[in-house]
Amino acid sequence: GAAILVASGITTFALDWRSVARAFSGMATTFGLGRKGEEHPIERIECPGWWFPAGFIALTPVVVALMAWLFQIPLWAGLIAVPLAMVMGFVAARVTGDTDITPTKALGPVTQLLYGVITPGNISGNIMSANVTGGIGLHAADLLTTLKTGWLLGGDPRAQFRGQLLGVVAGAAVVVPAFNILIPDPAMLGTEAWPAPSCLVWAGVSEAFAHGVGALDPAARSGIIVGLSLGVALALLEKFAPSRLKRLVPSPSGLGISMVIPGSNAIAMFAGGLIAEVLRLKRPAFAERYVVPVSSGLIAGESLMGVAVALLIVAGVLAK
Repeated sequence: GAAILVASGITTFALDWRSVARAFSGMATTFGLGRKGEEHPIERIECPGWWFPAGFIALTPVVVALMAWLFQIPLWAGLIAVPLAMVMGFVAARVTGDTDITPTKALGPVTQLLYGVITPGNISGNIMSANVTGGIGLHAADLLTTLKTGWLLGGDPRAQFRGQLLGVVAGAAVVVPAFNILIPDPAMLGTEAWPAPSCLVWAGVSEAFAHGVGALDPAARSGIIVGLSLGVALALLEKFAPSRLKRLVPSPSGLGISMVIPGSNAIAMFAGGLIAEVLRLKRPAFAERYVVPVSSGLIAGESLMGVAVALLIVAGVLAK
């Protein structure tokens, strides 16, 4: 499952090489190395350009120190992570802007591969260095959709920027303690209680890069080969198959995720998708109006109830 996600993500990313190339030209312009055109009117109300290098210089020591203190990442590896994150951010942002799809499945394994080479045998260092590098880039790209939505609704870019900064501080102050309460033992991740499919994928990739593919069980190595081949094939079919056949090509993302989450989740997703598709065929107007809101409510309700149950278990009200 992890191999399908990695292979399809990197293949799709590679097929978008023009967006990647444009990202580097955009990065050069940002630092004054490229040729600038006429000033766009929006630049008068956007954040000043100097905020970016100033923030980069001010926060790099903080990020590197936290990486070394919390995750025992060598200082030199941390110093590589931050500028690499900037590059990944430009690439991810460009791809998101061009295609409306953030290349999550591609950038994570790419950074994991890099740190698997420069910090061999350090699994926690591999995961967290890659997480910082890929995470910064991917969050930067995801924020573009928020900024665009705010702009379409008449929001001021600088006010949105300040709101995002407040969100970072509030999120760190609330989410980290809440996570430690809900998941006191990391071994819970990947179980029925907390499936965390992305966690399992990241852990599997880091283990392979840290100890080498040769350290894996022979069956796992065969599975990786099959998954890589299938992921590449499905990504190519999604891109190049005739229009009438594209709708019949299974989603590599859906297939990969369904293999790393508990069966109950995959069955529920299949049942929901089947109901939605039947409604779209039989009653398209009804489906257009209700499928997304009802689905969103189901997801949010199940998530909130899951958190409530976990808190009650931690408080000793419910048994595990």
